[in-house]
Amino acid sequence: MTDLFVMAERMLVEVLGRIKPGDGKIVLPPMRVGDAPQTIRESVARHARDEARLAGLPEVELGADPHPVVARLADETIEAARAGRIDADELLLATITRCFLAHDVAFHLGSTACPLPEELARPLWEITDPQAAEWRERRVFGEPLLPMPPHVSWRDRFLRTAGRDPHPHFD
Repeated sequence: MTDLFVMAERMLVEVLGRIKPGDGKIVLPPMRVGDAPQTIRESVARHARDEARLAGLPEVELGADPHPVVARLADETIEAARAGRIDADELLLATITRCFLAHDVAFHLGSTACPLPEELARPLWEITDPQAAEWRERRVFGEPLLPMPPHVSWRDRFLRTAGRDPHPHFD
């Protein structure tokens, strides 16, 4: 699970590095079912709080340019994960939410390609699909987007199972 978390962290740091001044006001869909939408700035701040919590660090101020702070926090959180200081269930949840945030930010910044690599999406789908109902009860997953198209990519399968639109620009 740690390797998947590291992949998700690195992917998210890369995507968050694409944020330019002025993008912070863009509104993203809710991270969890029933939550209110948040701006990119609010979502990055929430993510930074989560990173600090997982790494056992005090909360930090993001400042005008949050990317260096986010990158440093990611390194600290990866170190905590590799050292076994993050519970396995918490690590899986963190991996999922990092994938969702990277996907949402990338698409709302105008990317037409999902940043989620197949080598991360497939094992996440294999791990979460058998317990999809539990993830829905926890409000992490929404209702699945069905029917599942034939020959769908692993990233689309994972996102659709989680109730997230893998291609929001094309609807």
